[in-house]
Amino acid sequence: MLLGKGVMINWSDVAPGHRPAYYEWHSREHMVGRVGLSGFRRGRRYIAADARRDFLVMYEVSELAFLAGEEYLTKANAPSPLTQRTTPFVKNSIRGLAMVRATFGIGTGGCALTLRFGPRADGAEALERYLANDVLPRLAAIPEITGAHLLVADKQVSGIVPVERKGRPTVIPDWIVLLEGVTFEALETAANTALSDRLLGEHGAADPVERDTYSLQIMVGKAAT
Repeated sequence: MLLGKGVMINWSDVAPGHRPAYYEWHSREHMVGRVGLSGFRRGRRYIAADARRDFLVMYEVSELAFLAGEEYLTKANAPSPLTQRTTPFVKNSIRGLAMVRATFGIGTGGCALTLRFGPRADGAEALERYLANDVLPRLAAIPEITGAHLLVADKQVSGIVPVERKGRPTVIPDWIVLLEGVTFEALETAANTALSDRLLGEHGAADPVERDTYSLQIMVGKAAT
């Protein structure tokens, strides 16, 4: 299960030649600094297995409201020199500050599948029931799947642009399903059956559904006290 009621989730590209600098900044400054804030619970970064963008980054936070609050925005509005030098390497971002609408599972998996989509105008309630009450708990019970989560981006909070993100065009997603597991085969089987385009459409999802798979690179939690 996820550790909070909110999530910051981001898909982006970093060219291979810039990755050593990106890893130095993102692993050792950005992730550590974010998780050091009071509302952040855990951060993860994944690299593409079969995906449109190179990296998936996710932070679990206590409440979505923390991401619109003074402590977080004070940090994000005062980027370090290393942040200023490195963030121009990060391209093609899709970034959502999202509410955790459902979360199931026993732990973190090394393999991840994300689905990005939106509900039809008349389909949101039925789609959430299908995912939160039926599909995701059923998938989380499969031994090879360690987590199954539904996230819904808050467009207003996601639209806040702190100083460290100025000049970086960003797409805001809508609904996100995140599956975690020990094998890609298990995730792909789930995606092709219970989360197929046909079934999602029958239960209220609009086209298109974008699917990507990633391998976990690093996870940072709160320092022991």
